[in-house]
Amino acid sequence: MAEFEVRDVSAWEAVNPEPIGRDAKLWVREPGAPLGSRERDWLFKPVIVTASCHRQGEDWTEKIVSELGGLLGVPCAEVELAVRREVPGSISRNVAPDGWHLVLGSVLLSTGISNYQEGQLRPPGRPGHSPRTIFQALGRCAPPAGSGRLTAVEVFAGYLVLDAWVANQDRHDQNWAVLRQAAAPGELRLASSYDHASSLGFNLLDARRETLLGSGAVADWAARGTAHRFEHDPGRSWREIPTLVAAAHDALELAGQKASCHWIERLSSLKWAEVENVIARTPNLSDLTGSFILELLTINRRRLLHER
Repeated sequence: MAEFEVRDVSAWEAVNPEPIGRDAKLWVREPGAPLGSRERDWLFKPVIVTASCHRQGEDWTEKIVSELGGLLGVPCAEVELAVRREVPGSISRNVAPDGWHLVLGSVLLSTGISNYQEGQLRPPGRPGHSPRTIFQALGRCAPPAGSGRLTAVEVFAGYLVLDAWVANQDRHDQNWAVLRQAAAPGELRLASSYDHASSLGFNLLDARRETLLGSGAVADWAARGTAHRFEHDPGRSWREIPTLVAAAHDALELAGQKASCHWIERLSSLKWAEVENVIARTPNLSDLTGSFILELLTINRRRLLHER
Protein backbone atom coordinates (compact mmCIF):
# COMPACT_ATOMS: atom_id res chain seq x y z
CA MET A 1 0.00 0.00 0.00
CA ALA A 2 1.00 3.61 -0.51
CA GLU A 3 2.84 5.55 2.16
CA PHE A 4 0.92 7.95 4.38
CA GLU A 5 0.62 11.37 2.77
CA VAL A 6 2.69 14.27 4.09
CA ARG A 7 0.42 17.32 3.86
CA ASP A 8 1.95 20.68 3.04
CA VAL A 9 0.24 23.19 5.34
CA SER A 10 2.49 26.14 4.49
CA ALA A 11 -0.41 28.14 3.04
CA TRP A 12 -2.87 27.32 5.82
CA GLU A 13 -3.96 30.26 7.95
CA ALA A 14 -2.20 30.50 11.30
CA VAL A 15 -4.95 30.83 13.91
CA ASN A 16 -3.34 30.75 17.35
CA PRO A 17 -0.23 29.46 19.12
CA GLU A 18 -0.92 26.57 21.49
CA PRO A 19 -0.22 27.69 25.09
CA ILE A 20 -0.17 24.21 26.61
CA GLY A 21 3.07 22.23 26.66
CA ARG A 22 6.77 22.96 26.66
CA ASP A 23 7.34 23.01 22.89
CA ALA A 24 6.18 25.51 20.27
CA LYS A 25 2.99 24.48 18.47
CA LEU A 26 0.60 26.35 16.19
CA TRP A 27 -3.09 26.02 15.37
CA VAL A 28 -3.66 26.26 11.61
CA ARG A 29 -6.94 26.31 9.70
CA GLU A 30 -7.67 24.10 6.74
CA PRO A 31 -8.48 26.04 3.54
CA GLY A 32 -12.20 26.22 2.82
CA ALA A 33 -13.24 25.84 6.45
CA PRO A 34 -16.61 27.49 7.17
CA LEU A 35 -16.42 30.90 8.80
CA GLY A 36 -16.73 30.70 12.56
CA SER A 37 -16.04 26.96 12.63
CA ARG A 38 -13.09 25.41 14.48
CA GLU A 39 -13.78 21.83 13.47
CA ARG A 40 -11.17 22.05 10.71
CA ASP A 41 -8.49 23.62 12.87
CA TRP A 42 -5.40 21.45 13.22
CA LEU A 43 -2.52 21.66 15.70
CA PHE A 44 0.81 21.73 13.86
CA LYS A 45 3.61 20.23 15.94
CA PRO A 46 7.08 20.69 14.46
CA VAL A 47 9.64 17.96 14.92
CA ILE A 48 12.24 18.76 17.58
CA VAL A 49 15.91 18.77 16.62
CA THR A 50 18.13 18.61 19.69
CA ALA A 51 21.26 20.64 20.35
CA SER A 52 23.27 17.63 19.17
CA CYS A 53 21.36 17.72 15.84
CA HIS A 54 19.34 14.60 16.60
CA ARG A 55 16.01 14.70 14.76
CA GLN A 56 13.38 13.21 17.06
CA GLY A 57 10.32 11.32 15.88
CA GLU A 58 7.33 13.15 17.32
CA ASP A 59 5.73 13.33 13.87
CA TRP A 60 5.75 9.65 13.00
CA THR A 61 4.91 8.72 16.59
CA GLU A 62 1.75 10.83 16.53
CA LYS A 63 0.68 9.31 13.22
CA ILE A 64 1.48 5.72 14.08
CA VAL A 65 -0.24 5.82 17.48
CA SER A 66 -3.38 7.39 16.04
CA GLU A 67 -3.53 4.55 13.50
CA LEU A 68 -2.84 1.88 16.12
CA GLY A 69 -5.52 3.40 18.32
CA GLY A 70 -7.93 2.97 15.44
CA LEU A 71 -7.02 -0.71 15.13
CA LEU A 72 -7.56 -1.17 18.86
CA GLY A 73 -10.85 0.73 18.81
CA VAL A 74 -9.65 3.64 20.97
CA PRO A 75 -11.11 7.01 19.89
CA CYS A 76 -8.12 9.14 18.89
CA ALA A 77 -7.64 12.56 17.37
CA GLU A 78 -7.20 12.50 13.61
CA VAL A 79 -3.50 12.93 12.79
CA GLU A 80 -1.62 13.51 9.54
CA LEU A 81 2.05 13.90 8.76
CA ALA A 82 2.76 17.45 7.65
CA VAL A 83 5.31 20.04 6.62
CA ARG A 84 5.05 23.81 7.11
CA ARG A 85 7.54 26.06 5.37
CA GLU A 86 9.98 23.18 5.04
CA VAL A 87 9.67 22.26 8.72
CA PRO A 88 8.47 18.65 9.17
CA GLY A 89 5.92 17.76 11.80
CA SER A 90 2.40 16.49 12.28
CA ILE A 91 -1.07 17.99 12.41
CA SER A 92 -3.71 16.86 14.89
CA ARG A 93 -7.31 17.81 14.26
CA ASN A 94 -9.27 19.70 16.90
CA VAL A 95 -11.16 17.14 19.00
CA ALA A 96 -13.84 19.68 20.02
CA PRO A 97 -16.76 19.89 17.55
CA ASP A 98 -18.49 23.21 17.02
CA GLY A 99 -20.76 23.92 19.96
CA TRP A 100 -18.46 22.19 22.44
CA HIS A 101 -15.58 23.46 24.57
CA LEU A 102 -12.50 21.53 25.66
CA VAL A 103 -12.15 21.14 29.43
CA LEU A 104 -8.73 19.81 30.42
CA GLY A 105 -8.43 16.99 32.90
CA SER A 106 -6.68 19.35 35.30
CA VAL A 107 -9.75 21.59 35.36
CA LEU A 108 -12.18 18.71 35.78
CA LEU A 109 -10.22 17.20 38.67
CA SER A 110 -9.78 20.53 40.44
CA THR A 111 -13.56 20.90 40.75
CA GLY A 112 -14.25 17.63 42.52
CA ILE A 113 -11.14 15.85 43.83
CA SER A 114 -10.12 17.18 47.24
CA ASN A 115 -6.49 15.99 47.30
CA TYR A 116 -5.72 16.83 43.66
CA GLN A 117 -2.74 19.08 42.92
CA GLU A 118 -2.23 20.37 39.40
CA GLY A 119 0.54 18.62 37.51
CA GLN A 120 1.99 21.87 36.19
CA LEU A 121 3.12 22.59 39.75
CA ARG A 122 5.12 19.34 39.65
CA PRO A 123 3.88 18.12 43.05
CA PRO A 124 5.82 15.09 44.34
CA GLY A 125 3.85 11.92 43.71
CA ARG A 126 1.20 13.62 41.54
CA PRO A 127 -1.51 13.54 44.24
CA GLY A 128 -5.07 13.20 43.05
CA HIS A 129 -4.21 12.20 39.46
CA SER A 130 -4.96 8.49 39.39
CA PRO A 131 -7.26 6.16 37.47
CA ARG A 132 -9.52 6.01 40.54
CA THR A 133 -9.97 9.80 40.82
CA ILE A 134 -10.23 10.20 37.05
CA PHE A 135 -12.97 7.57 36.95
CA GLN A 136 -14.70 9.36 39.80
CA ALA A 137 -14.65 12.61 37.81
CA LEU A 138 -15.77 10.86 34.62
CA GLY A 139 -18.79 9.32 36.32
CA ARG A 140 -20.93 12.26 35.18
CA CYS A 141 -19.59 12.27 31.61
CA ALA A 142 -20.86 10.58 28.47
CA PRO A 143 -18.42 8.54 26.34
CA PRO A 144 -16.99 9.86 23.07
CA ALA A 145 -19.37 9.69 20.13
CA GLY A 146 -19.35 6.28 18.47
CA SER A 147 -18.25 4.37 21.58
CA GLY A 148 -21.15 1.95 21.44
CA ARG A 149 -22.25 0.71 24.85
CA LEU A 150 -19.03 1.62 26.65
CA THR A 151 -19.13 4.26 29.38
CA ALA A 152 -16.66 7.14 29.62
CA VAL A 153 -14.84 5.25 32.38
CA GLU A 154 -14.58 2.11 30.24
CA VAL A 155 -13.29 4.10 27.27
CA PHE A 156 -10.68 5.88 29.38
CA ALA A 157 -9.43 2.51 30.59
CA GLY A 158 -8.80 1.80 26.91
CA TYR A 159 -6.69 4.97 26.70
CA LEU A 160 -4.41 3.51 29.37
CA VAL A 161 -4.24 0.18 27.55
CA LEU A 162 -3.14 2.07 24.43
CA ASP A 163 -0.57 4.01 26.48
CA ALA A 164 0.90 0.80 27.85
CA TRP A 165 0.99 -0.82 24.42
CA VAL A 166 2.85 2.06 22.76
CA ALA A 167 4.96 3.02 25.83
CA ASN A 168 3.44 6.48 26.24
CA GLN A 169 4.59 7.88 29.60
CA ASP A 170 3.07 11.34 29.13
CA ARG A 171 -0.62 10.94 30.08
CA HIS A 172 -0.51 13.90 32.47
CA ASP A 173 -3.55 15.90 33.58
CA GLN A 174 -3.54 18.15 30.50
CA ASN A 175 -3.13 15.26 28.07
CA TRP A 176 -6.72 14.13 28.43
CA ALA A 177 -9.91 16.17 28.48
CA VAL A 178 -13.67 16.24 28.37
CA LEU A 179 -15.96 18.27 26.14
CA ARG A 180 -18.61 20.58 27.55
CA GLN A 181 -21.61 21.43 25.38
CA ALA A 182 -21.97 25.20 25.06
CA ALA A 183 -25.77 25.08 25.09
CA ALA A 184 -27.68 24.32 28.28
CA PRO A 185 -27.62 22.04 30.16
CA GLY A 186 -23.91 21.78 29.29
CA GLU A 187 -23.53 18.03 28.78
CA LEU A 188 -20.06 16.61 29.49
CA ARG A 189 -18.48 14.06 27.17
CA LEU A 190 -15.04 12.42 27.24
CA ALA A 191 -12.83 13.78 24.45
CA SER A 192 -10.94 11.52 22.08
CA SER A 193 -7.40 10.63 23.11
CA TYR A 194 -4.74 13.03 21.87
CA ASP A 195 -1.04 13.94 22.15
CA HIS A 196 0.80 10.64 21.86
CA ALA A 197 4.15 12.09 20.76
CA SER A 198 6.08 10.67 23.72
CA SER A 199 5.63 7.06 22.62
CA LEU A 200 7.47 4.25 20.83
CA GLY A 201 10.93 5.42 21.87
CA PHE A 202 10.50 8.51 19.70
CA ASN A 203 13.70 10.15 20.97
CA LEU A 204 16.09 7.20 20.76
CA LEU A 205 19.06 7.22 18.42
CA ASP A 206 19.17 4.39 15.89
CA ALA A 207 22.46 3.29 17.45
CA ARG A 208 20.61 2.76 20.73
CA ARG A 209 17.79 0.90 18.99
CA GLU A 210 20.38 -1.35 17.31
CA THR A 211 22.00 -2.11 20.65
CA LEU A 212 18.67 -2.93 22.29
CA LEU A 213 17.58 -5.15 19.41
CA GLY A 214 20.94 -6.88 19.08
CA SER A 215 21.24 -7.67 22.77
CA GLY A 216 17.62 -8.72 23.24
CA ALA A 217 17.15 -5.89 25.72
CA VAL A 218 13.99 -4.31 24.30
CA ALA A 219 11.92 -6.09 26.96
CA ASP A 220 14.09 -4.62 29.72
CA TRP A 221 13.76 -1.16 28.16
CA ALA A 222 9.98 -1.56 27.92
CA ALA A 223 9.73 -2.68 31.56
CA ARG A 224 11.27 0.62 32.66
CA GLY A 225 8.28 2.53 31.28
CA THR A 226 6.57 3.87 34.38
CA ALA A 227 3.25 5.58 35.02
CA HIS A 228 5.02 8.45 36.79
CA ARG A 229 2.42 10.97 35.58
CA PHE A 230 -0.11 9.27 37.86
CA GLU A 231 -0.33 9.31 41.64
CA HIS A 232 2.42 7.31 43.35
CA ASP A 233 4.38 7.25 46.59
CA PRO A 234 6.89 10.12 46.28
CA GLY A 235 9.27 8.25 48.55
CA ARG A 236 9.67 5.42 46.07
CA SER A 237 12.58 5.12 43.70
CA TRP A 238 11.92 5.38 39.98
CA ARG A 239 12.05 1.60 39.63
CA GLU A 240 9.35 1.21 42.29
CA ILE A 241 6.80 3.38 40.48
CA PRO A 242 4.15 1.16 38.83
CA THR A 243 4.79 0.35 35.19
CA LEU A 244 2.51 1.46 32.39
CA VAL A 245 1.31 -2.12 32.05
CA ALA A 246 0.52 -2.36 35.77
CA ALA A 247 -1.35 0.95 35.60
CA ALA A 248 -3.39 -0.32 32.65
CA HIS A 249 -4.26 -3.52 34.51
CA ASP A 250 -5.28 -1.53 37.59
CA ALA A 251 -7.47 0.71 35.43
CA LEU A 252 -9.16 -2.27 33.81
CA GLU A 253 -9.86 -3.81 37.22
CA LEU A 254 -11.32 -0.54 38.48
CA ALA A 255 -13.40 -0.06 35.33
CA GLY A 256 -15.00 -3.47 35.75
CA GLN A 257 -15.30 -6.82 34.02
CA LYS A 258 -17.00 -5.49 30.90
CA ALA A 259 -14.18 -3.02 30.23
CA SER A 260 -11.50 -5.59 30.99
CA CYS A 261 -13.04 -8.20 28.70
CA HIS A 262 -13.60 -5.65 25.94
CA TRP A 263 -10.07 -4.26 25.78
CA ILE A 264 -8.28 -7.55 26.33
CA GLU A 265 -10.37 -9.10 23.55
CA ARG A 266 -9.59 -6.17 21.24
CA LEU A 267 -5.89 -6.49 21.98
CA SER A 268 -5.78 -10.26 21.59
CA SER A 269 -7.72 -10.24 18.31
CA LEU A 270 -5.57 -7.63 16.56
CA LYS A 271 -4.52 -8.67 13.08
CA TRP A 272 -0.76 -8.27 13.25
CA ALA A 273 -0.46 -7.76 9.51
CA GLU A 274 -2.46 -4.55 9.95
CA VAL A 275 -0.05 -3.37 12.66
CA GLU A 276 2.91 -4.13 10.40
CA ASN A 277 1.18 -2.28 7.58
CA VAL A 278 0.94 0.90 9.66
CA ILE A 279 4.70 0.83 10.20
CA ALA A 280 5.42 -0.01 6.55
CA ARG A 281 3.31 2.94 5.34
CA THR A 282 5.16 5.48 7.49
CA PRO A 283 7.58 7.43 5.27
CA ASN A 284 11.23 8.09 6.11
CA LEU A 285 11.26 5.54 8.91
CA SER A 286 14.57 3.69 9.12
CA ASP A 287 14.56 -0.10 9.08
CA LEU A 288 15.99 -0.09 12.60
CA THR A 289 13.24 2.19 13.86
CA GLY A 290 10.54 0.05 12.24
CA SER A 291 12.02 -3.15 13.69
CA PHE A 292 12.30 -1.60 17.14
CA ILE A 293 8.69 -0.38 17.09
CA LEU A 294 7.34 -3.79 16.07
CA GLU A 295 9.42 -5.56 18.71
CA LEU A 296 8.24 -3.10 21.37
CA LEU A 297 4.60 -3.52 20.34
CA THR A 298 4.95 -7.30 20.39
CA ILE A 299 6.47 -7.28 23.87
CA ASN A 300 4.00 -4.84 25.39
CA ARG A 301 1.03 -6.65 23.87
CA ARG A 302 2.27 -9.90 25.41
CA ARG A 303 2.76 -8.18 28.78
CA LEU A 304 -0.75 -6.73 28.72
CA LEU A 305 -2.27 -10.10 27.85
CA HIS A 306 -0.24 -12.33 30.19
CA GLU A 307 1.24 -10.35 33.10
CA ARG A 308 -2.00 -10.04 35.04
